[in-house]
Amino acid sequence: MGIPSPESAFFPVRDNNAISPLIDGGVAFDRIASAIEAATSSVWVCIAFLEPEATFPNERGTFFDILDNAADRGIDVRALIWHPEGPSAEAKDTLCADAATAEMLSDRGTRWKLRWDAVGKNCQHQKVWIIDAGKPDEIAFVGGINITQGSMTDSSHEEPTFGERNERYSNIHDVHCEIQGPVTSDVHTNFVMRWNHASEQNKPFGSWPEGGTDDLPEVARIPGSRGSIRAQITRSILPGLYSDLPEGENSVRQQYLEAFEAAQEYVYVENQIFLSRACLDVIHRTLERGVPVLALVPADAMPELAAAKAHPGIAAAYEALARCGEFPNFCLAALASLRTWGYEEIYVHSKTSIIDDEWATIGSTNLVFSSFQGDTEMNVSFWHKQTARSLRTRLFDEHGDFSSSELDGRQAIEKLIEIAHKNTAKRGERRSLQGFIYAIEPNSWAQ
Repeated sequence: MGIPSPESAFFPVRDNNAISPLIDGGVAFDRIASAIEAATSSVWVCIAFLEPEATFPNERGTFFDILDNAADRGIDVRALIWHPEGPSAEAKDTLCADAATAEMLSDRGTRWKLRWDAVGKNCQHQKVWIIDAGKPDEIAFVGGINITQGSMTDSSHEEPTFGERNERYSNIHDVHCEIQGPVTSDVHTNFVMRWNHASEQNKPFGSWPEGGTDDLPEVARIPGSRGSIRAQITRSILPGLYSDLPEGENSVRQQYLEAFEAAQEYVYVENQIFLSRACLDVIHRTLERGVPVLALVPADAMPELAAAKAHPGIAAAYEALARCGEFPNFCLAALASLRTWGYEEIYVHSKTSIIDDEWATIGSTNLVFSSFQGDTEMNVSFWHKQTARSLRTRLFDEHGDFSSSELDGRQAIEKLIEIAHKNTAKRGERRSLQGFIYAIEPNSWAQ
């Protein structure tokens, strides 16, 4: 039984793609910056969270520096920015459509185009880059990595030299991916739809330069073959948000539910929020069949989760997670590293899953109902044994500091679970861990 593709997806499954998973932001942003530097026609990006002072790897400067340099070369540069409403508007890592942002752009002499897009109190959460859109060598980057200083780390997760000690978001583990081939046309289509219908574009400060941003044409061509990988773009988009998609889309949720249900050998999940009751109910049935499940989450979870526990849906998800924790083949785990002063928690921000060394998904979607029916999200799923196995091997080797390439998927995940439990015991003795992973209690996480 293979992993099915969701029938609710707007975009079809496409063959003949090349997909390169990029583990941790230092690697991902180095590759993204290189692609921007090599661009010949366009650089477009969807932004959710952005620290303007965050610097890209290898002394490339900030997000604004890199895009300024591209615009100076005559590249068509466009950024589609989430316009937050409510408390997020005051956060240091959001860029609102307001007078302060317009003044900053004016002071910089910004010569490229920006539009802002809102979705009420929810988040325009897609983190997408498209390089040379519409050209034969079009490249897309899809994943969950925000443009923040804490996201610029590599797989060594060395102790940060900035911020407060053990600050929640100062040392982040995350995943993105580079895509080439026919499926990039769907990333392109999504950007055109959102850009042309961006909610704030005709409001004060909702575009830059004000009144000087043009719409984009519809996608005219699909890139040719660049590899052998079957892939599909899935999304979460509310009904009525865009006229091009009046019924919205909820295919990421369907993809996760069907993938978990179909698992035969193992389920591996990395997610910042692991509180979808619907997903956890399916995982419970998967555990009953004896399939090992390992979920990697941040030990120091977002405080908003505990605060939301009074919501019936969130409360039910906490109960479902506790029920999963009753199975010996289930492990909830986090990442940390011993420093001279104690253990630094490494924040798991990634949104990825691998099943049976056959299928994987990488994207922006948290496993919680608000990411399925509220926030705007994008994932890319792919059916390719070699790529899924390679991603599993690289992640497991980083987290557990062992070589898993000679093990099959079930053996590898059982070994990683064993290491996680041993590392929990080591923490109690303040000893160095093997890798970073350690097991945590499902019934007390994020509370």
